[in-house]
Amino acid sequence: MIKISVIYSLDPRIRFDLAISAPLEEVLTKLNRLGYNGVEYNISNPFEVDVENLRNTMKRFGLDIAAISTGLSYRRYGYSLSSSNEELRQKAVEFFKKYIEIARYLETYKVVIGLARGRCEEDCRKTKERFLATLEVLDRYAEENSVILLLEPLNRYETDLINKLDEALEIIKQFKNIKILLDTFHTMLEERNVYDAILRGGKNIAHVHVADSNRLAPGLGMLDWEKIVFRLERIGYNGYISIEARIEPDLDTFLRIGIETLLPLIT
Repeated sequence: MIKISVIYSLDPRIRFDLAISAPLEEVLTKLNRLGYNGVEYNISNPFEVDVENLRNTMKRFGLDIAAISTGLSYRRYGYSLSSSNEELRQKAVEFFKKYIEIARYLETYKVVIGLARGRCEEDCRKTKERFLATLEVLDRYAEENSVILLLEPLNRYETDLINKLDEALEIIKQFKNIKILLDTFHTMLEERNVYDAILRGGKNIAHVHVADSNRLAPGLGMLDWEKIVFRLERIGYNGYISIEARIEPDLDTFLRIGIETLLPLIT
């Protein structure tokens, strides 16, 4: 059965409007009361996280960890998996290996590759070649740790490296432990039809981010969430859908509208 989570920033020093950064236990209390199933943690530095405390806290609130997000590492340090600067690229690899270890320890087994893939620099072809070479290293490490890497096609305004679903699908064919993260907002901007894109992704979709057409919580825009959930069920998807949207007009409304829109469609 599909489950619902939200994205939480474990580093409130880094501004990221699409992740919750209120006090953690306060947020977990609200999630538990409203009927959410889990949290996706966006971590800027995996070497700074007290994973034992995080695991115990989640167990205490009866919530799962949906996935480990990594975009804040790019925002904080500028490390990317495609950088022409070998030192920065190796730093990114070190971070991702640690993310993979954390995902195994926390039993989520999913690590997102979003902004940390980087951007085209001098030549998009060479940038992509570096990215694919780095993915080979991480794919092997992910396999050793039984972790899935989630490649997320992003819209053209955030990166110029892998925007289209079909391009991402071609890439993951080359690897064993890399699947697709489909984000409804990015998909809406880059594909002809967000609903058909879900069917095209099919069994390759291993995680889902959701935001409405205006990047607010589901239910505050123009997307048809019944169609989206129906298509996810049609492809046999039974993982998490994580709300990654602007926290507006306030946290309580964001959480309430999101769950009230999605939960009736999956139960």
